[in-house]
Amino acid sequence: MERDASFAQRKAERATVRTHFRDKYRLPKNELDETQIQQAGDDIELPTELAKMIAEDNQEEEHKQSVFGQLASIQSVDLDQLKDKAQATLEDFKQSAEKCSIM
Repeated sequence: MERDASFAQRKAERATVRTHFRDKYRLPKNELDETQIQQAGDDIELPTELAKMIAEDNQEEEHKQSVFGQLASIQSVDLDQLKDKAQATLEDFKQSAEKCSIM
């Protein structure tokens, strides 16, 4: 009996992790996972290492979505390199237009 309860607990923990990642990556839900979680009741506890990893992922996602996270990603862009690429592309277009007999 205790072994069955322990097994159900582990299945519910795994189902909770899968549900978390399905929500995070917007994947379709699985009724089997929801059933396993409901059968275990309120006794579901994730292993501490796994809970810590999920918390870190959530913090990183929140930081990336925040205004400061957006500013940091903009600052990491090399504007000079971007400008050079744009100018090179424009020059390529000009050369292509000059070669075109219709233009």
